[in-house]
Amino acid sequence: MHHAPSVSYPVGRCAFHRQLYIFLVLMTSTFLGIWVLHQGFTRAWCAAAFLAVLGGFLGALSLRFIATLTWSGQRWCLHDQSGNKPDVFGDLEVILDSQKTLLLRWQPTSDKLPTSFVWLWLGAEQSSARWQDLRCAVYQRKALN
Repeated sequence: MHHAPSVSYPVGRCAFHRQLYIFLVLMTSTFLGIWVLHQGFTRAWCAAAFLAVLGGFLGALSLRFIATLTWSGQRWCLHDQSGNKPDVFGDLEVILDSQKTLLLRWQPTSDKLPTSFVWLWLGAEQSSARWQDLRCAVYQRKALN
């Protein structure tokens, strides 16, 4: 059986992720603006606005996440580029595949880590030369399980 080649791929700064974030911020702002024009400032509006700002802040933080995802031929490893976290081995699950963008659910294999899973956005524009190797590795691993 042919195995997928080893590959390292940058995670973060995916164009689709940025566009989705901008779209959601604009739609939320528009909705809140229309709401306040029709009903004025109410407690419900203030709560919704607070949650929108919080969601926008957390979304902006997710855009700053930069890492490298590596397939060794045997297992996946996530390398945090900020240097704040150690390298972590884990498993991937494909959530969204649009041929040019992948949304993956990263599940660390260690129970000792504080996070249970992480969403990873990957785009073909980050390294088009390695994109097909990455896709082969993602789907090969799924086929072997």
